[in-house]
Amino acid sequence: MTTFPKQLLTFILLLLWSQAMPQDYWQQKVDYKMDVRLDPNNNSLHASARITYFNRSPDTLRFIWFHLWPNAYKNDKTAFSDQLLENGNTDFYFTEKENRGYINRLDFRINNQVAMVEDHPEHIDIVKLILPEPLAPGQQVTITTPFHVQLPKNFSRGGHAGKTYQVTQWYPKPAVYDDKGWHPMPYLDQGEFYAEFGDYEVSITVPSTFTVASAGEPQQPVEQALFIPKPIPRKKPPTKNKTKSPRPIPFNWDHAPVKTLRYKQGNVHDFAWFADTSFTLLTDTVKLASGRTVNLQLYFHLDKLELWEPALGYMKDAVLWLSRWIGEYPYNYLTVVDGEQGFSGGMEYPTITILTGINNRKDLDLTIFHEIGHNWFQAALATNERKAPWRDEGMNSFYERRYEQM
Repeated sequence: MTTFPKQLLTFILLLLWSQAMPQDYWQQKVDYKMDVRLDPNNNSLHASARITYFNRSPDTLRFIWFHLWPNAYKNDKTAFSDQLLENGNTDFYFTEKENRGYINRLDFRINNQVAMVEDHPEHIDIVKLILPEPLAPGQQVTITTPFHVQLPKNFSRGGHAGKTYQVTQWYPKPAVYDDKGWHPMPYLDQGEFYAEFGDYEVSITVPSTFTVASAGEPQQPVEQALFIPKPIPRKKPPTKNKTKSPRPIPFNWDHAPVKTLRYKQGNVHDFAWFADTSFTLLTDTVKLASGRTVNLQLYFHLDKLELWEPALGYMKDAVLWLSRWIGEYPYNYLTVVDGEQGFSGGMEYPTITILTGINNRKDLDLTIFHEIGHNWFQAALATNERKAPWRDEGMNSFYERRYEQM
């Protein structure tokens, strides 16, 4: 096994960082306060956002590019659809209309003034928000809007699979503005993200029969996020009769009791959450070398207990080894979810990751380690993955191989 002295690795990383960052480096800040309600009848979200945009750049801004990535699923003429076709995948191109998704009912206001929006000349999942007044360096604006999201069938990272929901890339999101200018980019299946950091406060309302696994720190006891079904009473054997049983009526979620859960997370660039009626939750903690405690949450399905039973231990190992090799895990909560996606493997978001299609404990161990590792490179470092994916996937894979060879 080849290893590098920690001091040498630190020096190399600092050298690369110093070469990449100019002396007058700056970074915008975008804070979000959002309320969202899941509507299982229509597989949709009803939401509102209050976005505070801080201009820390030396430039005066007259507009802000926004990503509306749910529109990547709106039709077969998006960059997302074209990329799937180029890769030989026709599932989305030929799917029925009801399996597609979009975002609408937007009404942007800036400091309570109605704001104009211009379409991107090429991509329907990007718009330009025109500022009523120039935004000078050091100033901030408050942007508000309601929005509605029709969740697609999960073709790529987010959407729904039956009545299990993967709510990712779901809200209006300003593009990055850095020393190279604006970075408006369409959603792609192959090719990840680049986003501004900020503080998130998100309230999620779901029918009470759903369990929610969310990014961030829960603002209520974790048990409130769970749905614990009541025991099913034994029924008498059905009597034989010749009449046909009536067709069952679909459950109307509009009349179901609901619960609202709140989550906060500071200094991250994204926020994802998942909802399912059959999640089981296991929790634990891990203490870092500094004495700080990280809360671990594992959401999985009980019929996979034999496979997932040691997963909390895998999470602990990942946090401890990566904290030792790179630097301490930067957040207070870490969540792993056994869920559905449009592919087998894992997908990372700050403080939370989702895994799909893992069939044995060795793969589960390595996949958990890899996805947790993204909290350092994808979440904390957060470079432009469209231009330099090696800074996340490459560095993260190096540490995964190091762990595998132990």
